[in-house]
Amino acid sequence: MRAAAVDIGTNSCRLLIAEKKTDESFNILSRKLEITRLGEGVDQNKILKKRAVNRVFKVLKKYKAIIDEFQVDRVRIVGTSALRDVENSYLLTEKIKDLGLKLEIISGEKEAKLNYLGAVSNLEDNFLLVDIGGGSTEFIWSNSSEINFKSLDVGCVRMTEKFIADPNEKISLAEINEIQSYVDNSLSKELELDKKFKVKGVGGTITTLAAVKLALEVYDSSKIEDLKLKYSELEKIRDRLKDLKLKERKKVKGLQPKRADIIVSGLIILMTIMKYINSQELYVSDHDLLYGLLKEELFN
Repeated sequence: MRAAAVDIGTNSCRLLIAEKKTDESFNILSRKLEITRLGEGVDQNKILKKRAVNRVFKVLKKYKAIIDEFQVDRVRIVGTSALRDVENSYLLTEKIKDLGLKLEIISGEKEAKLNYLGAVSNLEDNFLLVDIGGGSTEFIWSNSSEINFKSLDVGCVRMTEKFIADPNEKISLAEINEIQSYVDNSLSKELELDKKFKVKGVGGTITTLAAVKLALEVYDSSKIEDLKLKYSELEKIRDRLKDLKLKERKKVKGLQPKRADIIVSGLIILMTIMKYINSQELYVSDHDLLYGLLKEELFN
């Protein structure tokens, strides 16, 4: 059996196609990612821009051709933070129907649960799973044998639009401090953690920072999986990236050019979280929401 999962996020649109191997495992057949920036302007206006919808639709048409080519049995398409926040999500829902596909807009909690399901096979008992997206950040952690889920409206696209005056320029210390303060305030209000955790990070911001650490010319999942990122390494990456203009940031090895305008915001979110939970390191994984969707489709 084969299944395809598509995640329409605030910043990117991703596809993962897999074939069931055993009752507990599958092989990845195809992996695609395109930066579509669906969440452009969403934090301010709470509506999708038509040009952003068209960017996503163009990519989905490509993905549909790939899905058909692999003769997939099941398809799941989910929308996350940007689509949760807007009043006109029907613009995209209707367009997707034209492709014979169905869009499911999921809650922050469902997004966190899918991340957990995707990552669960390589999590330790005392874990905190963090997923920094374009519009929101999801937290999943274990506490006295129950799993807790929390979604906060801090994401790298949202923070960039809110606090960075001109992403083409160097990022000022004042802008960094504003993001830090906003994220710290959100964490203090909404996230109560009473013990020390082993932290695992998923999502594009964190896997990109791992790729920057390794200076990868081409993204390689096997090199990213379970890589350790130290807070001190993130400080060095921050100091390097903030002093580059956008055109220079785009040339940094491991950093997708289309992610270069929002990566510093994502990095500040991550560092603020690590400081808040008093953790000096985290482990990186790309077994996230897409893996969770594939598990639901292939094993249920």
